[in-house]
Amino acid sequence: MKWAPRLLIITALSIAVASALSYLSQLDESLSVFRTVKAHPVSENNIVDVVSKMQLHLRIRRVEVNHAVVSIDLLAVKTSDKSDMLSDMYEVPTMMFASSTNINQVLVRVLDASGDREGNPQPLAAVDARREKWLPNEARLRSRNAEELQQYLDTRFRMTYTSKWQERFTPKS
Repeated sequence: MKWAPRLLIITALSIAVASALSYLSQLDESLSVFRTVKAHPVSENNIVDVVSKMQLHLRIRRVEVNHAVVSIDLLAVKTSDKSDMLSDMYEVPTMMFASSTNINQVLVRVLDASGDREGNPQPLAAVDARREKWLPNEARLRSRNAEELQQYLDTRFRMTYTSKWQERFTPKS
């Protein structure tokens, strides 16, 4: 019988396929499928790196790191859309918790800079996000509409909306 050459060929092909599959992950590490995001402690020394990776629609006014709490103020103008504001209020805690090991609370304020004459923008909304309320394996909500984002934020985190927010985004009847 000629089973020895067949067995040798099948063994060689199996080793080649296994080697190719193990090498595949090293070919393109820029793909998120093969790259793992490593969480590191966030401090005043690296907060700029963490915040610069966020894709925000609003301008950042202030960032502060105090032990396990990060506070970020975002500036909204008259043309800022509700979905952009809600998206940023979702993005900041999600990215902070995913990229850090030591941040347990994220405070985000959205300030209205459109009527600002003295340099004191008025608050529109705020979110108090706690790590224990965040679910790391939950699907990302970037492509959702404003109502779904607002519902998610209201159920998952502690949200505060000012009367200016209500005036600006509540439909008038």
